[in-house]
Amino acid sequence: MATNLDVDLRCPICQEVYQDPVLLRCGHNFCRGCMQRHVGSAEKTPMCPCCRSRFKMDSVYPNRQLANVIAGLRDLSAGPSMHPSNRHCAKHKKELELFCQDDKQPICYICALAHNHRNHNCVPIDEAYKECKGVLNRSITMLQKEVTDRLAMHASQGGKISRLLDMTENLRNDIAKQFEAMHNFLDERERAIIKELAEEENHVLIQLEENMLTISGDCNMIQAIIQDIDEVINSEDCHQLLREYVSLKKRSEAIYNAVLNTPVFKLGVFYSPLQYGTWKQMKDIIKIVPAALSFDPRTANPKLRVSNFGQRLQYCEVQSQRPDTPERFTNHLSVFASTALSSGRYYWEVNVSEGADWILGVAAGSVNKKVCAVTSPDNGYWTIGHRSGGQYWACGHEKVAIHPDINVEMIGVYLDYEKGQLSFYDAEDMSHIHTFKHHFLAKLYPYFSISPNVERANPSLMLLY
Repeated sequence: MATNLDVDLRCPICQEVYQDPVLLRCGHNFCRGCMQRHVGSAEKTPMCPCCRSRFKMDSVYPNRQLANVIAGLRDLSAGPSMHPSNRHCAKHKKELELFCQDDKQPICYICALAHNHRNHNCVPIDEAYKECKGVLNRSITMLQKEVTDRLAMHASQGGKISRLLDMTENLRNDIAKQFEAMHNFLDERERAIIKELAEEENHVLIQLEENMLTISGDCNMIQAIIQDIDEVINSEDCHQLLREYVSLKKRSEAIYNAVLNTPVFKLGVFYSPLQYGTWKQMKDIIKIVPAALSFDPRTANPKLRVSNFGQRLQYCEVQSQRPDTPERFTNHLSVFASTALSSGRYYWEVNVSEGADWILGVAAGSVNKKVCAVTSPDNGYWTIGHRSGGQYWACGHEKVAIHPDINVEMIGVYLDYEKGQLSFYDAEDMSHIHTFKHHFLAKLYPYFSISPNVERANPSLMLLY
């Protein structure tokens, strides 16, 4: 019965379960799509593929009853075509002996001949199994490598997180210590000034109080003299007035101007620019203050003039006659500072307001001063620069644009040699501009370069400290 049902539910043309079945007058059923293709290929009036009876398309009716039966069997998961085994075709109940490489699925020989897989590349199931197994094994190997790589990346990110947390914790502690030192200094300075003010107040107050006592005593004495004179004047005894006249006259004439203390309150000590004075004194506790650098004329390009005791660098079109020594720049309009930096922390400031095009930073002492090279780390330079038109850039391994908030007039440069940090700031408000990170090994020198443009023919730089 199951075999007859399997045959009855299959289209005579495609040999598959009916799809949208239609019924001819002769009683045979076909898939609608199969019938439409059959009619389209017929040159004359079409004939039934089973009984060769002629028919017209208007006599083809949908077989809804058969369609419902097939749908019901699918819903109930009943029938041989609905329960294929793992090794047998769900449609033809034949063993799955082939593998369609185009559709990537096992099929039987009937499937291979049907229109769904006709002309597809089909290979024996054993051959396909070995090939697919090899592919999946290679996929496992690849995926295991991906997992290994991901785990390594995960561990790397975890390490970065740990290092970040350690770094920020150390920075927090360092910031707290630096501000604690300043807070302690300010607290001590405030207490000292308040104490000095109290001592000055007490010193002046004592003198003023002594003056008050002196004035009170003088008043009492004068009041007594006035009373004695008044008694004599009001007395009718003329002999008494004459007897005491000389004495009273001397007493009244003995009153001189009061001699008072003249305390001077040191107003200028307290009513003064206390903040500025305190800031000046704070330099004793601040470890990093502007270094007293100077331009080294021995390294200056012949078109650069050093003046103001080594604090001013100016471009001059007329080249001066200077010996071409090994330490002198000849192809760069550049100069070193006279101080070598090989350890510790340094900070210096440069006024660039009168500079046209400039480059600042540090350079290794071993750089070639006789060639015109890019001022990049690859050549021993770590620099930022400015060009006309408001263009700022940092020259790392690649030149990148930087964007200060405003047109900078003073640049602050900070170097921590051991930590490998070189940072640039707007010295007006210490806003950060750019930072280089590098493991420094060579002896470094503060580096400066300046050149003219159409806006300024004789630009200059000034070192500040």
